[in-house]
Amino acid sequence: MRSRKRLLLSNQAAVYHVMSRTAYRSLLFGDEEKEIFTRMLFQQAVFAGVDVLGYCVMGNHIHLLLRVVPVDSLPDDVLLGRYRQYYGSQKTPQSTYSVEGLEQILRDGGSEADKARRRVIARMGDLPAFMRELKQRFTIWYNHKHANVGTIWAARYKSLLVEDSPESLTRIAAYLDLNPVRAKLVGDPKNYRWCGYAAALGGNRLMRSAVIQLFGQKLDFAEALKSYRIILYGKGYLSKSAGNSGSADSGTISAEKLEEVLQRGGQVPLHEFLRMRVRYFADGCVLGSKSFVESVFREHRDLFGTKRKKAGKALPGSAWGQLHSMRDLKKRVYS
Repeated sequence: MRSRKRLLLSNQAAVYHVMSRTAYRSLLFGDEEKEIFTRMLFQQAVFAGVDVLGYCVMGNHIHLLLRVVPVDSLPDDVLLGRYRQYYGSQKTPQSTYSVEGLEQILRDGGSEADKARRRVIARMGDLPAFMRELKQRFTIWYNHKHANVGTIWAARYKSLLVEDSPESLTRIAAYLDLNPVRAKLVGDPKNYRWCGYAAALGGNRLMRSAVIQLFGQKLDFAEALKSYRIILYGKGYLSKSAGNSGSADSGTISAEKLEEVLQRGGQVPLHEFLRMRVRYFADGCVLGSKSFVESVFREHRDLFGTKRKKAGKALPGSAWGQLHSMRDLKKRVYS
C-alpha cells in the first residue's frame, strides 16, 4: 500500500481486529489493570454502539475484535440513556456536558440542542473515536493510580479489516482467545480471565451474545459454543496434556515444522495454526473471502500501487478454508 493510513470502511458496518501495545512494550497490565480496562471496554462499547465480538488483554498489549456500526442519529431518550449509563455517578470531564446539563439542553431544543446531539454522536459508531477515548480514559485512570505522567501507549494502534462472516470471525476470535496459551500463561483459554471465551463461560451477557454472533446468529449459545470449541481445540476438544493451567506445548507443532509441512504440501489442523503467531491476522490489511478482499481492493484502489493487479492471496493450507489476505506475506508468517 502506498498509504499507511488505516483501511476503514465508511458509512457502513465493518469488523476490525484492533491491536495496541504499551509504550516500550512495558508490562503495565497487572490483574487490576486488566480488570479495569475490560470494564472500560464494555462501558465504551455500550455507549458507542460497538459490538465486542472478542478480546484479550495481555500484560503489554490488547487485542479487540469489534463490529463498528455508524451512528447518524438517535432519539433523545436513547442518547441520554447511553450517556447516563456511560458516566453513571462519575463526574463528567470539563470538556463535555454533565448528564444534567445535556438533558436540559436537549429539553430546551433549538440550535444548541442540535450542536449537542452532533457532538455526542460523533463519539459513537467510529473506530478512531472509540479507540482514542478508550485509551485516553484508561491512561487517566492508570496515571492517577500509579502517579504516572504521560502516555502509556505506543503511538498508534493497528487494525485489520475482517469480513463479517462466520469463517473469518471465528478464526480471529479464536486467535485472540489463544493469546495466553501462546504466551504459556495457561493451557486452556477458559482459565484466562481477561479474554472473551473465559468471559462467555463465566456468564458475561455481552460475550455470550458475541459467541452467537460469530456464527451469524444461526445457532443458539450452546450450539455456537460447541462449534467454537472445535475451532479452539480440534475435534477432541481440550487435550489432557494441557490440563487446567500452565504450558500447552505438549503435542503442538513448532513454527519451523509447520512451514516445512506447508512447503511439502502437507496438512496442518486449524487448531495448530491458531496456536501460532499468525502475521496474516495482524499485518494482512484485510482478511476474508476472495470476493470480499477483491471488493475492498476495488473500493480503495487508489491506496495501492498502479502495478498491482491482484487483490489478495489465499492463506496457505487447506485448514484456512476460503480465507484470503490482502497482503501476500512472505517472511515470518508463523512464529
